[in-house]
Amino acid sequence: MGIYLYAKAELPDDFKYPVAYTDLMSLEVIPDLEPWSFICEFKESASFWMSELKKQYPTRKLVPFAKVNYSDDIACFDGEDISGNPKVYYVHAFASAGWEYRGYTDSFAEWLKIARLESASYKSERAENEE
Repeated sequence: MGIYLYAKAELPDDFKYPVAYTDLMSLEVIPDLEPWSFICEFKESASFWMSELKKQYPTRKLVPFAKVNYSDDIACFDGEDISGNPKVYYVHAFASAGWEYRGYTDSFAEWLKIARLESASYKSERAENEE
């Protein structure tokens, strides 16, 4: 499976992906973190969300990388951070500007820990409901 990483021209100036993210994306099998899904698995999805967030929130520099399957909540790297270890912002797409912010984590590694816990809980609840 091919993973789509944004071209340099699509990214904010001097933005660097976190190594933890590129390492994860280089795996042969990307982890299943349902209800989260990595939008880079499909170029069309990645391009859509990058374009859409730029249009909706032109004053923010966001680099979207994951989406919750049942809502318009998007996990985005802070595109203004050029350290190589940006914060991850939770953004609710299609909310009015100023109302999109849903919190943040300090890093991709922290986001990944949280997403794994959310995924385990989500899958457990779903399994209980299917019984």
